[in-house]
Amino acid sequence: MAQDLNEQVKNDLLQDWSEEKVKYEWEAPERAFQKRNRDFWVTIIAILVLVSVILFFIKEFFLIIALVSILFLYYVLSTVPPQNIKYKITNRAIYIGEARYEWELLPRFWFKKNLSTDMIHFETILRFPRQVSLVINPQDEEKIKEIVLKKIPMVEDSPKFIDKLTKWGVSKLPLEKREPKN
Repeated sequence: MAQDLNEQVKNDLLQDWSEEKVKYEWEAPERAFQKRNRDFWVTIIAILVLVSVILFFIKEFFLIIALVSILFLYYVLSTVPPQNIKYKITNRAIYIGEARYEWELLPRFWFKKNLSTDMIHFETILRFPRQVSLVINPQDEEKIKEIVLKKIPMVEDSPKFIDKLTKWGVSKLPLEKREPKN
C-alpha cells in the first residue's frame, strides 16, 4: 500500500516536469501606476530647484542635468498609464509577457504594496534583473501565494538594506498629503 502511494507521488512529480502546465494566469498592468496630484509636483520641483541652486554654486552642471532628467522620466512614468500584459505561473517558470524566469533562478519572494498597487516580488540570482515584480489583483493574492509557496520560500518583506532605507525615508518625508486611515 505504501509502495503504491510512493509510486503515485513519483509518477505525479515526473508528469509535473514532463510538460509545462499553466497553474495560474491573469492580466494586469505591466507596472505599478499612481497618478500624482499638483501638490506633489510643486513640492518635487521646489526641492529640485533648491538643490540645483546649491549645485550651481559648486559648479556641478552635469549633476543638475541628471537630476532634471530623472524628474522628467518620473513625470512621464506618472502620467502615462501602463498597458495590460499577461502574467503566467507554470510548473516550471513564471512569465511576464514573453519573458520567462525559471524557478531555479528565483530563491525567494514577498508581497508588497507599491504606489497603491498590490505586487509580488521575486528575487533572482541573475546579475540583471536582481528583482522581478508582478502586478497582482488583491483577490488573487492567496491563490498565487499557495502556488508559489510550493516552489520557493516566502519572506515577510524585502531583505535588501536599500529597500528598507527607502521605506523609512518615504515614511519620514511625505511629498503629498496622505489620506487618513479609517
